[in-house]
Amino acid sequence: MTPRRDPEARRHRIVTAAVRAIAEDGVGNVTHRRIAALADVPLGSTTYYFPTLDDLVAAALREAVEYSRAGLEAWAEELIVSRDLPATFVDLATRYLEDRAQALLEYEVCLAAARTPELRPAAQLWIDGLRGICARFAGPERGFALAAMLDGYLLQALVSDGPLDTEGLRAGVAALVSLRTAAGQT
Repeated sequence: MTPRRDPEARRHRIVTAAVRAIAEDGVGNVTHRRIAALADVPLGSTTYYFPTLDDLVAAALREAVEYSRAGLEAWAEELIVSRDLPATFVDLATRYLEDRAQALLEYEVCLAAARTPELRPAAQLWIDGLRGICARFAGPERGFALAAMLDGYLLQALVSDGPLDTEGLRAGVAALVSLRTAAGQT
């Protein structure tokens, strides 16, 4: 008796392998062949489910963004109960960078979206999610600044492959959050 084929499971395995390939190699370096090897499927399977490499990359990046959105929801939950917002933001950023491959993947999404308009809605989920969380604690205008600052600190740590400037980040968060509190907003 031969095992039943599960096309959806195979498709998901291919997308998961594409996410891994993008995280490891970058968007510009992935190939159908590499993804097929990581997914342990015949090369023809990748082109069967995704006629072009762009289709496959787009599916992988959408998958990565959904994962990121779940992570942002977890951030929001921790921040809501925090008694020390600057310390919690620093802790969240530090933990985020511990999964370097995932962090690189999320920034790959943003870079790819800058070049490919079809990917912009996926990248916008991360941007809007982070801005929304920050706006809850710093107000709409300062929330935008807080999200941009946090993104900058994260990107600099990734590019330098060095530690996160926790003191600088803590001071920046404290300033933006305290400005909101000083303005009488809660």
